[in-house]
Amino acid sequence: MTGGAGSTKGGAARRIDPALLWLIMLAATVRLPIALLTVYHHPDEIWQYIEPAYGLVTGDWIRTWDIRLGIRSWLIPLAMLPPVWLGHAIDPSGELHLVLPRVAMALASLGAVWAAWSLGARAGRQHAIAAAFVAAIWVDFAYFAVRPSSDSFSALAILPGLALLVRFRDGGVRRDAVIGGFLLGLGFITRFPLGPALAIPFLWAGRCEVRRAWIPLLGGALGGVMVDVVANAVMGEWPLLWIYNNVFANVVANRSHAYGIEPASWYLRVIAWEWMFAGVLILPSLVFGAKRYPMLLATPLAVIAVHSGIGHKEYRFILLGVMLLVLLAAIGSVDLMNWLARNGQKSVPKRRFALLLVLWMALSVHLGAVQPFAVNWTIGQAPLKALRTARSVPGLCGVATYRIRDVPFMSRAMLNREVPVLLLDGVASAKLAQPRYNVAIAPIEHLGELPQAYRFAGCMSPTAPLFEQQYCVAVRPGPCTEPAGVFDYNRQLIAKDL
Repeated sequence: MTGGAGSTKGGAARRIDPALLWLIMLAATVRLPIALLTVYHHPDEIWQYIEPAYGLVTGDWIRTWDIRLGIRSWLIPLAMLPPVWLGHAIDPSGELHLVLPRVAMALASLGAVWAAWSLGARAGRQHAIAAAFVAAIWVDFAYFAVRPSSDSFSALAILPGLALLVRFRDGGVRRDAVIGGFLLGLGFITRFPLGPALAIPFLWAGRCEVRRAWIPLLGGALGGVMVDVVANAVMGEWPLLWIYNNVFANVVANRSHAYGIEPASWYLRVIAWEWMFAGVLILPSLVFGAKRYPMLLATPLAVIAVHSGIGHKEYRFILLGVMLLVLLAAIGSVDLMNWLARNGQKSVPKRRFALLLVLWMALSVHLGAVQPFAVNWTIGQAPLKALRTARSVPGLCGVATYRIRDVPFMSRAMLNREVPVLLLDGVASAKLAQPRYNVAIAPIEHLGELPQAYRFAGCMSPTAPLFEQQYCVAVRPGPCTEPAGVFDYNRQLIAKDL
């Protein structure tokens, strides 16, 4: 193994290149504001992971259909439990318990920067710097790094795992195989549809060496899976039963089809839309990167191919594939610069190398500032503002959602108040339940259907057109005199199978 990773032959201790430390600091600087200023990319981040963790802290939480059917592992909610508990302990009436999990993810994601450095360093120090720099600043890496979701968990475990498998093939250190296998096993169990793609690096690293490679690799991978087994056993669940439930619900019963299905070409079209003219740099750089790492090209292509065969598609499902393609292009971009210069040198002149990094930065900033990516920066802000407004009402005694299209909308973790929460879906229920709530959240077109006692308090998307105002708050003076009863949010979710 060569380059600036600081490794030496004979098992000597590895130095840490100062450039790597600076790049890790850069990555933290980019990620922390995103952790503080964004809410969520997909509702699963709250309702499937933060909400159960909050429920373990407070004893009260909203349970959606997939929680009730047992198709989710407890591993990620338990991983989020420490930052949720700490945030609630420090600021029991605020939102720190929502922020600290994103900060924890941001810090955990710094391992991906090391992984990029390690992979690039096999070709040279400039390759290491370019790869780690892109991992630090590229919009997909930075934005999804702070997301407490299975997609981010999986990718952030697998990237350093892949780097360790490469290092194992170079140096033969069994510890690298064990830890690398563990991280890939952990990445697999947090997003099991990645299994076919992860078989590629396992086969590449193991080859035909049973004792030297396969025993530590499989031992490590089994350890990663056992983390999930233990997490669910702690919560009283049977080992891996959630995977069976998940496959049955989404493949046999087709529950996921309710959220939309797309053709097989959807991911390729979305990637082309996301990258736009950045593909002028990424695609030729991929060619050069693939020459150095065919395995790192085959793995993301398998990720995309497997998920293209699944009807319900979301960009976050192929996050690992996108990250690997960009990382491979970052490594290859240094070789591309050398090829374009045709100077026969092993390194790019410093000025041109600096321009290459500036180009990567400019492309990342531009792609993050325009559609389709730009919409991600404000997702979840309006719902959080609505619940923030509700919790600030003096004398709050009950909160109802009325004809909100997004179900679930109510989150105990986001509301963070011990008051009844109700789900109402018609004029009759809104009138009948009036003694049970004094704050209502509804789309603007339905505010007039609430009883006359409720007064408009504001809508949460002031810059959006009137017809897009989906989260408006109305307040009734006076106390609540009855419990939520049959209108309780969880009871209504069960009744409606939501």
